[in-house]
Amino acid sequence: MDKGTLDAIGLHPDGPLKRSMYWDSISGLVASGGLLVITSCNSTKDELIQQVEAFNQRSGASPESDTAVDIEASRDPHPFQYVDHVRSYPTFTFGGSVGSRVATVAFLRN
Repeated sequence: MDKGTLDAIGLHPDGPLKRSMYWDSISGLVASGGLLVITSCNSTKDELIQQVEAFNQRSGASPESDTAVDIEASRDPHPFQYVDHVRSYPTFTFGGSVGSRVATVAFLRN
């Protein structure tokens, strides 16, 4: 369960690099068949799914590496698969717009 770690990483000046490191680490921590559930206040459901798809593509692109995380990722070119998301959160109105920026998305570790 990630509730805020990915959000905090995204605020770092080296956000894209740090997010890449995050996904490399998470892929080694979540067991095969396990679920990764991310709750974010900075990313939408679609943005989280895009990050996972980008990681899946990147992890399958370089099958030769010398780190344990990369070796594990190279065995499974698509480590994470979208499962479901929380369908509704309370909304708020601000400046005439109604919305919610909270997203909770679950991914299966293949």
